Amino acid sequence: MSLKSKFKLLLGGKARHVTINGVKVSVAPNTLYPLPVDARVFEEDTHLVLTVDPVMRYTPEHPIRMLNILTKDRAKIPGTVVHNGASWYAVVHDLDLNPTSRREWVESAYQEIFRLTEEDKVTRVGIPLLGSVHGNMKSSESLDLLLERIKAVRARELKHIMIIVPPAQVEPVKISLLRTVQ
Repeated sequence: MSLKSKFKLLLGGKARHVTINGVKVSVAPNTLYPLPVDARVFEEDTHLVLTVDPVMRYTPEHPIRMLNILTKDRAKIPGTVVHNGASWYAVVHDLDLNPTSRREWVESAYQEIFRLTEEDKVTRVGIPLLGSVHGNMKSSESLDLLLERIKAVRARELKHIMIIVPPAQVEPVKISLLRTVQ
């Protein structure tokens, strides 16, 4: 009679992060507050409307004047990052197109994020898996693009990247991250 083991080997064990090219990479839920980072990236579109607060607030500015200001506002270029202090807006969507996002825009935005971390001397940054938050890109594809960029760059300032995902995706993304670096 053979006895089958009831033990199961769990991938990852107690690993909370991986290190790639000297940069610690971890996964955190988007509900974590406050997020222990120096800069946080948000997925955005060319007119920066995806992260707008849905609650209407009173403003002393007359509505017609505000509309005039908005109509004169230029669309941002896809693949760029709008820098606003500790909030960085990765422009990876154009809501006038279908699909709204493209792989090359995501790649370009990741590249720009790494450039900004060096320029602003940011050591810890929180990044969602671009293209998969509001778009149709698979999170695994976006993770691959992010990891390719981490492997390609020699970061002097950046020490920690926190990948921000919905709570239900933390474990699957963490497992995928651990498998890609093994």
